[in-house]
Amino acid sequence: MNRSLGWAGVAVVLAGIGLVAFPVVVTGGEALDLEQLLGFLVAPLGAFVVLLAAVAVDPRKTTIPGVFGNEEEPVNPPSEGEPPVGPPRSSPYQSVHCRYCGAVVTADLASCPRCTRARECRTCGRPLGHVLERPTCPTCARAEPFCNCPRLARPAPARLGRRVRALVR
Repeated sequence: MNRSLGWAGVAVVLAGIGLVAFPVVVTGGEALDLEQLLGFLVAPLGAFVVLLAAVAVDPRKTTIPGVFGNEEEPVNPPSEGEPPVGPPRSSPYQSVHCRYCGAVVTADLASCPRCTRARECRTCGRPLGHVLERPTCPTCARAEPFCNCPRLARPAPARLGRRVRALVR
């Protein structure tokens, strides 16, 4: 929300309400005057400005430079050598990132929705399969959270591009 535009819209709405109430407060007459007609015209325009401010992006809040017109945001891309870091996965029901394309893969999917490659089991690292519409380890034939296979050495993740790494974080 663009607050400066929102406050301007609120001021226009209050000015319209003031124009509607002015003849009644000052003269006590209840006939429609020019000021009241102008107030009936100005108040909806102010409400429109408030709605525009509600959907407008605040340039102080954008984080990606140039996406919403904020070219002044400093660009600090991560270095090419460091892999994307994230919080440690403590629950087998949390989503993971595909190691090939970086897309988010939820816990109920056995393959990446973007590149359609099989996701690795979190316990043993083997590619998962589907049995009864749930991700299943092919070695022990159990659902992924209940896999009891020995842990395999996992290969290093594929290198992601700068834009993908920025979106993954």
